[in-house]
Amino acid sequence: MKLKTHILIAMGLALLLAGCRSTRQSVKVTPSPAADTTAQVAAPAPQREYTVMTFDAVVEGVSATGQLRVASDSAMWVAVYKLVELGRALATTDSVWVSVPLWDKYFAGTYADLSRMAKRELDYQSLQAMALADDAGEQIARLAAELGMNATVSIKQRKRMERLTFPFRKIQ
Repeated sequence: MKLKTHILIAMGLALLLAGCRSTRQSVKVTPSPAADTTAQVAAPAPQREYTVMTFDAVVEGVSATGQLRVASDSAMWVAVYKLVELGRALATTDSVWVSVPLWDKYFAGTYADLSRMAKRELDYQSLQAMALADDAGEQIARLAAELGMNATVSIKQRKRMERLTFPFRKIQ
């Protein structure tokens, strides 16, 4: 019995060690001479105006807080949370993506799809105008009702920025 065990262990080790051997041949690569890059200067990134809003919302009986970030004429980001993130959305000029795992609802599509669901014409410019309006909370609640959700939204704070900053530190 011991002999069988020793033979099996020896065969297993032999297979294990044989499997570790690489059959690839290494190729030595020599770098090509660097081109002169002193004349190439990167253009500064264009400045874009951002609007960041924090809000309180009650959706389907669940109260939460959230943040809406709008990059003028390019994208809008929404994150809703209550201790943990409840949902998020991204709207660009050509598509919309929404994820609400709390209610197991997900949507990824175009504005034509969203317009059919809301039963009115929607596009990026109308959503941006709605989000940046003085009565944004009421307009967003109306849109949620058109999409079949019971919601109230109140904007707490609104500020404009030249650049978005995130309060995260780089992990080293």
